[in-house]
Amino acid sequence: MASLPEQDTPEPVLIQRQPPPDQASLATLLQYEGELRRRATVSELVYFAANETRRIVDYDQMFVLRRAMAGSGHHVIGASSIAVVDRNAPLIHAIEQAVSGLDVAKAREMDATSASDDLSIAEYPFAHWFWQPIADAQGQCFAGLLLARTTPFREAEHIRLARVGETTAHSWRALTGDKPVRRLPKLSQWQRRALAAALIIGALFPVQMTALAPVEVVPARPFVVSAPYAGVIAQINVPPNGAVTPGQPVLTFEDIKVRNELQQAAQKLQVAKAKIEQATSASFGKAEEGRDLAAMRAEFEVARAEYNYARDIMSKSQIAAPVGGMVIYSDRRDWEGRAVNVGDPILLIADPKVVAYRIDLPTREQMTLAPGAEVKVWLDAQPLWALSGRVEQASYIARPTAEGVLAFAVTAKPDGAPPRIGSRGTAKLYGERVPFIYTILKRPLAGLRQYFGL
Repeated sequence: MASLPEQDTPEPVLIQRQPPPDQASLATLLQYEGELRRRATVSELVYFAANETRRIVDYDQMFVLRRAMAGSGHHVIGASSIAVVDRNAPLIHAIEQAVSGLDVAKAREMDATSASDDLSIAEYPFAHWFWQPIADAQGQCFAGLLLARTTPFREAEHIRLARVGETTAHSWRALTGDKPVRRLPKLSQWQRRALAAALIIGALFPVQMTALAPVEVVPARPFVVSAPYAGVIAQINVPPNGAVTPGQPVLTFEDIKVRNELQQAAQKLQVAKAKIEQATSASFGKAEEGRDLAAMRAEFEVARAEYNYARDIMSKSQIAAPVGGMVIYSDRRDWEGRAVNVGDPILLIADPKVVAYRIDLPTREQMTLAPGAEVKVWLDAQPLWALSGRVEQASYIARPTAEGVLAFAVTAKPDGAPPRIGSRGTAKLYGERVPFIYTILKRPLAGLRQYFGL
């Protein structure tokens, strides 16, 4: 039997199978949905949807809108490639106006210029828009995706965006406990009237006006020790806050000048007295000698007055305490060796048990304060509890304080144990009762009046 000739066995051909046309896009969609559901907050969800949906549908820019808390409009809360949305931008405002005129419950493709005639939309380079609603469990649209690009959207992309909208709605509702938008309740006519009546009653409800101002504890009736003449302070004999008794020396001036002036006045007085004695003796022998006696006696009286004045000044070179109490001044180094003029205040002598609150009420907090009005004081050294007091008097003329603030001086008398002199803090003044709306509008109305010069 004849054998057949050997033939070369052909090598097997490996045929690579191509995936179905939508298999790759399906894998991308599943991966996108998984990542979308892993967002921890609504802000992350909005940012992811605005920037990562390009993997599913191509677009140039996307805006995420959410229904407003009140009314029927939608607000832009996210946009692709933008970290923070400025709702005052003209384009954002125009987009919100354009969406408010749509039937937001239906997905649709539209032309940007037909959706709005705003100039910002006309200058926007992406003319083809697609609106994809995001609905809640009842099918009500609470948000939406607005995609924009330069070319029209295909039918297959409509289906993909519908899927993206469903996934986004499910994740959004899960993050917010199925309450994606906190809507203000819609009031009935009766409820609106009741609310208006409550607001009117609340606005007219009488409340007591209050104001906060800096306060300092000062002596109520201090004795002011001032300079009796122009000179230099040599020594202050009592330390700050030291106690003195009546008649105790508290202040000493340099007395070199006044001592010399006293000696000169004494010598002039002796000379004038000698001239009078000589003229008196000579007047008995010669009549012309007695003619100058009257002028000499006048010179003697002037010399005696100068001597008495110099002696009084010399006696005041050391000042004694006229009353007992506590000596109040800043520091010895601020005064010893310092030249002062007549009448310059140097220190105070006060009773530490007789004090008052000196309150600097700013002019912007001006209000009517009657004598006996209530005052609460919180001292810096005692911030946990308040001291009470009563207004004694309030000035009618404002003056600038050390901080440069124009303020009215208010004096109040403390109730109970007197606090330490020199303590500082904050005082709360209680004025008359006024409608509640007045306390709210007082400052704005005063600011407008000053601004317009009324």
